[in-house]
Amino acid sequence: MRQFRYQAKKGLELVKGLLSAETKDEAIEKINEMGLIPVELIEEDSEGKQNHVFGEMAVSSFKGEGHAVAVFYRQFGRLLRSGVPLLPALVLVAEQSHNPRLQPVLEALKEQVRQGNPLSMAMAGYPKTFGSFAVAMIELGEHTGHLDDAFQRLAECSEKQSATIRKVRNALTYPAFIVLLGSAALFFLLTYVVPKFAKLFSDLGQMLPLLTRLLIGVSGFFQHYGLMILGVAAVLAIWLRKRLEAPENRLHWDRMKMKLPGIGKILFMAQFALFARSMEILIKGGVPLLKALRTGIPAVSNEAMKEDLTQAEQRVEQGASLSESLKSFGTFPIFAIHLLLIGEQTGRLEQSFGDIADWYEQEVEDHTQSMTHLIEPLTILVIGVALGLVAIAILLPVFSMDAIVS
Repeated sequence: MRQFRYQAKKGLELVKGLLSAETKDEAIEKINEMGLIPVELIEEDSEGKQNHVFGEMAVSSFKGEGHAVAVFYRQFGRLLRSGVPLLPALVLVAEQSHNPRLQPVLEALKEQVRQGNPLSMAMAGYPKTFGSFAVAMIELGEHTGHLDDAFQRLAECSEKQSATIRKVRNALTYPAFIVLLGSAALFFLLTYVVPKFAKLFSDLGQMLPLLTRLLIGVSGFFQHYGLMILGVAAVLAIWLRKRLEAPENRLHWDRMKMKLPGIGKILFMAQFALFARSMEILIKGGVPLLKALRTGIPAVSNEAMKEDLTQAEQRVEQGASLSESLKSFGTFPIFAIHLLLIGEQTGRLEQSFGDIADWYEQEVEDHTQSMTHLIEPLTILVIGVALGLVAIAILLPVFSMDAIVS
């Protein structure tokens, strides 16, 4: 008998254990018989070596904000709306998917649904592919009997989010390329070209200009300590990433990001637009406000904003209006709060959320373009000045030698 360590879900609770089985399928069947939903299965041999055979580590799970997941939502929703049953629809979508990372996840979903597990619980086992908002939406669709509508709303939300992210990335691609190219050129000059000229100037025994001496000093520093600096930077990056895995550190980091000049406002608007779009889709689908808040808040990835929205949701549960709850924090825009107040008074809250989402999605695009138009010439100027100073520092001694010879 082979030994398997497993992680499984019982409702929202994560259960871990060890069981014996002949095969992976038998182990999964035993987990199902215990009334659990398998999430991860690790085979362990007599020497303690482990091999992931099922779950998120066994397939190439990936962050699900991409175009491929949005296409899956759209295709699956259309199949369900056309009357195709759940399992055959999953089979069709899995067969048609050509994404090498998404397809194994779809195959795993298909197997779990075939074994009688709810689709929402099967998706919950792949949090990097399907976020908590997506799982909550699907669970809601299962309970109301409108799973096709849930997938169509998810597709709409994912497509808009992907479009916003794509616009931001496209806008920042050129400045990033300029910075990378300029940095590579400076590194090459400081570590290869300048040392050769430094040796030449040293052999001549000539008194060098101040700018040239400074350049040679910087070049020597990079030659001696460049690798050490890169190593320390890599260690600090890894340490910082580990530190940010702690919820309290992530909360402080996310709150600090939204206070950064320029970029902080864009990050805030992007997150708020995502929340508003999620709320519009939920309320338009007939979900009550309180349940929509509980479902829509997980769509927000910024922990600081998520904490504020969660506190607002608690105040709404106690009887306060959403506009009053958000206004009490002092961080949410007055314009959006006024729109929500109008929506509450007219009974058209979904329209208010839609208007907020449209407005801030456009604001994100406009601010990103404005920042890009500012960053591009500024980046070119900084890189140009740096390269120009290097060139001048190298040429100054050459001009001095010409003057002496003359």
